[in-house]
Amino acid sequence: MSEDIDKLISDIEAEKKKKLFDDETLKVDDETAERLKRERRTKASGFELNLNLDDLPGDRNADDSALSIENEKPSSDPPEISGGGPNQETQHQEQTQEKDDAQKAAGKPASKRTHTAMGCVKGIIYAVLVFAVSGVLAYFMIVGGLDYTGINKSDTKVPVTLTAEQAGDTAEVARVLKEAGVIDQPLIFRLYCKLKGIDGKFKPQDEVSISPDMGYSVIVGILRSTVREVVRVTFPEGMTVAQIAKKLENNKVCLASDFYLAMDKCDFDYWFLNEIPDGEEYKGRFEKFEGYIFPDSYDFYVGSSGEAVLRKFFEAFNNRVDASIRAAIKAKDMTLNDTIILASIIQWEAAKPEDMYRISRVIHNRLQNPGQYPRLECDSTQKYVRSIIQPIGDQHVENLDYDTYKRKGLPIGAICNPGLEAIKAAINPSDEDMVKGRYFFATDMSTGITYYSKTLAEHETICRRYRIGMYA
Repeated sequence: MSEDIDKLISDIEAEKKKKLFDDETLKVDDETAERLKRERRTKASGFELNLNLDDLPGDRNADDSALSIENEKPSSDPPEISGGGPNQETQHQEQTQEKDDAQKAAGKPASKRTHTAMGCVKGIIYAVLVFAVSGVLAYFMIVGGLDYTGINKSDTKVPVTLTAEQAGDTAEVARVLKEAGVIDQPLIFRLYCKLKGIDGKFKPQDEVSISPDMGYSVIVGILRSTVREVVRVTFPEGMTVAQIAKKLENNKVCLASDFYLAMDKCDFDYWFLNEIPDGEEYKGRFEKFEGYIFPDSYDFYVGSSGEAVLRKFFEAFNNRVDASIRAAIKAKDMTLNDTIILASIIQWEAAKPEDMYRISRVIHNRLQNPGQYPRLECDSTQKYVRSIIQPIGDQHVENLDYDTYKRKGLPIGAICNPGLEAIKAAINPSDEDMVKGRYFFATDMSTGITYYSKTLAEHETICRRYRIGMYA
């Protein structure tokens, strides 16, 4: 009986010890779980990410690791845990780091901390990409808007030509406009045409005049139109560049300023342009292309560009001053520049075509005797200075550059745009006896008669008699 009582007391004490151990273990597990949750909340707030840490696989691993203490330790030797003090915190961090290193070495996913850091980096990269894309879109909106409206863009008109094949392809139209300097954003132009329902609905054009400041709406309207007004303008032989520019504007072909600008920017590849000399000695030349704007009758589109008009003039000069004339110039050991200058003087000094060849002979006679006749003394060159140069008030051009009463030999440049007959006369002076050995001439423009003299005395007598030149 006493043995039964002792056994019962022993069982009760054992049950108490077991219950006490279970309570302490449960307490430790609860404290560990609570500490881990606090650590997760601290890390989460550090990264400022709204994540539910209780749903992450790392939470369950941490809890399972803590709960497995009971099974890994002998029941008679409970774990010594001080309630989450500094030593425990350090030990836990070291264990976590060792676990991360082991997982990396084994090719397994990193722990919760690594996943969180990677998520943060991805977020930063995403934000940078968003800002970059936004910046690019903002840039294209700005430049596209300026291109679309034409605001702050050039008002200089340029010629645009579209073939039938090009007109049916918006991408090709955009390329042509881009190369001509009319638009800057071909893609935006194509999108505009798509939205407007005019994709590929353009018409062939022959040097239609367009300026960048027109904007897409006006440009598209012009390129879709086939009706263009044509005007015929005649330029007589002997007109100057200034007179031609004014006549172009009066006939609504193009602005005079556009014509001058086209000459300043000239980048054509005609053979004769390379024959026009440049350099310091030609600094006083008034108009470089004076003499090369070929006088003739032309059909122009109303509202043409200065470049398109200049091309027509140059094309005419290229065709009329052909290989045969070039060969004749070379055979006479002359240059194209001197030929055109001489022809311009002949054009203004002669009243009749036949007298052009005779006047040419007199001028050649003087040029071939520079010792006796160093200066040509042609009234036409003084006329150019008085009527063309001085009214404009150009201070860089002195009379000496063009006035053959002061300058030796030919003037620095042509004084007008001569016709084909004057050019031929400059190359082929007359061999008639009436002009052989003659060094002076005087033309009465009222009657159209030209008088030729051997001496200065004879010449002055004729001028006084018929009131020519300074005696008029």
